[in-house]
Amino acid sequence: MNGNRFLADTNTFIYLLDKHSALQPLLESEWLYSFITEIELLGKPGISTKEIEKVQGLLSVCIKAPHTEAINSTAINLKQNYKMKVPDAIIAATAIEQKVPLLTFDKDFAKVREVDLVLLEY
Repeated sequence: MNGNRFLADTNTFIYLLDKHSALQPLLESEWLYSFITEIELLGKPGISTKEIEKVQGLLSVCIKAPHTEAINSTAINLKQNYKMKVPDAIIAATAIEQKVPLLTFDKDFAKVREVDLVLLEY
């Protein structure tokens, strides 16, 4: 570990599973994730047993951020102030409440002023 901590968005994990080169310098960092990311990754229709094992293996070396009432409250505020889908609001709120940067490839998070964003390029 290099001391860096991030909350990784679902798409970041998808690119990590595909071995995207932009993530290489961040592999020594501590990665957190929201329960939403776990649901999105493992709830994919038609996911194979092999894919499930691969995702579970990846998540096992990361930290699942606890879901709290503060996250709910922040997600509600984000939904009120920005046009966001519920999963994105929860993920952004989790990063805010955990006080860690949000690691993502999703440019839609750039509109959320409250989040410390690390926006990766494809």
